[in-house]
Amino acid sequence: MELRVARCLGLGLLLTIFALVASAGSESTPAEVTTDTPEYCQKLVDRLSQAIQIATEPPPVEVSSLSTEGERMCSAGLTRGGILRLRRALLILEQMPVPP
Repeated sequence: MELRVARCLGLGLLLTIFALVASAGSESTPAEVTTDTPEYCQKLVDRLSQAIQIATEPPPVEVSSLSTEGERMCSAGLTRGGILRLRRALLILEQMPVPP
């Protein structure tokens, strides 16, 4: 009898946890699904180009070399490596100080 009660309580606890996790995920903004595809490479290249255009000063040399290498790798079919470099370039660019 006690084992049956313990199982019911355990099942109830699992269902409660599942419901809490499911509701927490539904309240946040929708996640952007990213994959290692040539289309995603191009999306990153476009975002990087836009970020460079609106920057108030020239990007660091590391951003230029990472973006060039990332584009080259994406074009050569090495999408994972290209995406890694393009993301790193975006991160560096986004961390640049914004003038007052």
